[in-house]
Amino acid sequence: MPHQSINNQKFYSIDVEQYLFWLEDNVEKEKHPEKLKDFFLKTNDSYSQCIGLEYLLMHGYDQELLVLIDKNEKSKHQENREWAYLYQLIIAKQKRLIKHDCILEKAEKLKSNDCNFQSIQLFLIVSVYIDLFENEILANRLDELQEKVNQVNHRIFSPLVNHRLRLILFNHYWKKNEIILARKYGFEALPNTINSYHLANLHINLSLSYIFDDFESTKYHLNEAYKIAKAQKFSRLINMIEHRNKPFIYAHFNKPNNITTPIKSEQAHLAIARGNLLEAQQILSEVTENTPFTKYYLGRAHQDHKLLLQSYNEFLEYRSDYFFARLPLTALKKL
Repeated sequence: MPHQSINNQKFYSIDVEQYLFWLEDNVEKEKHPEKLKDFFLKTNDSYSQCIGLEYLLMHGYDQELLVLIDKNEKSKHQENREWAYLYQLIIAKQKRLIKHDCILEKAEKLKSNDCNFQSIQLFLIVSVYIDLFENEILANRLDELQEKVNQVNHRIFSPLVNHRLRLILFNHYWKKNEIILARKYGFEALPNTINSYHLANLHINLSLSYIFDDFESTKYHLNEAYKIAKAQKFSRLINMIEHRNKPFIYAHFNKPNNITTPIKSEQAHLAIARGNLLEAQQILSEVTENTPFTKYYLGRAHQDHKLLLQSYNEFLEYRSDYFFARLPLTALKKL
């Protein structure tokens, strides 16, 4: 739109793609996110209200997202109500309000002919499989997801779902142990990750992707994640970094220093790094969780070939995780 201004009536009725043309002609680019946020909250264009859900989510406008979900939920248009429900499921998953299998069941039942809606529906389904370590099922749905994303043709929506896809591809190739390809997608995603929570998570995962390469790169990305988490007061991420990620990484690189953690399995990992195998064995005798990681720690603490082999097989069989399967495999080679 070539006009220098938009009167209120016109502002409320145009769709977001038209509004973006106007912004590009009249407003500095750095102000676009804030302007678009305000537009999505005020527009009466029903489909722009749907598109706004993804925009607000991916930009970290959490409170505004809840307002727009409510607006869509109360819309007279069924399409808007369906979009509201989809994003309610996304938030429920993020906040762990509904069990994964229930979210999966509800998400699979959603029906729409809109490829934009279908793409977000698929992202939700795939993200549940990632949380459940169902990397084999994720791989089977990946072609479908990429095909759906390629069908998206919307000036606001398309960059958002392509960014989502890069994050998924990073995770997929990371767990397949195709690290160069994984990092390619990870580094492509970094500059476009505006949502601080997503950015901190990406740095954590990039950090872990370096554990078989070098300590400095691992530490750099972990520190970047921690800085973001502290600045934004993301308490869950702060606890995860302090109590899980940092102890794991420093123990893995045999740099236990004075690091402490309330998590028993990581206490044992630190004890192993200090050479205190009997202490690690004692700590692990109190651990009730049974995961490939605990089997790995047990195998190292007891110098047990069989336990390490079980850990390796479980990483592959139950998680299709070829990356972390390298942990017990490396330990086996050192026995």
